[in-house]
Amino acid sequence: MAEPDRAHCRRAAAECVRLAGITSDIETKEILLTRAQEWLKLAYADHDDEFERLVGEFNAQQMGLDPTLARAPMQRQPMQQQQAKVRDKGES
Repeated sequence: MAEPDRAHCRRAAAECVRLAGITSDIETKEILLTRAQEWLKLAYADHDDEFERLVGEFNAQQMGLDPTLARAPMQRQPMQQQQAKVRDKGES
């Protein structure tokens, strides 16, 4: 991605964060913060390590955590699905 396009994505992410900071609606805030992350992901699509660092710092800041904790690489956990086993009344 060209640098002007990357800068546009970063500005869009910053605007989403700014708007999230002034809204009192939790659902709207969540949507805006998710969009900010998506803009950053687009801006750093070809720089995965830098993107992971920025998102970690962003998340720590939004949660009021120490940003130095975000420097550790994010752990990717495999998605798990839970399935309920249906039993007949006769089974115990």
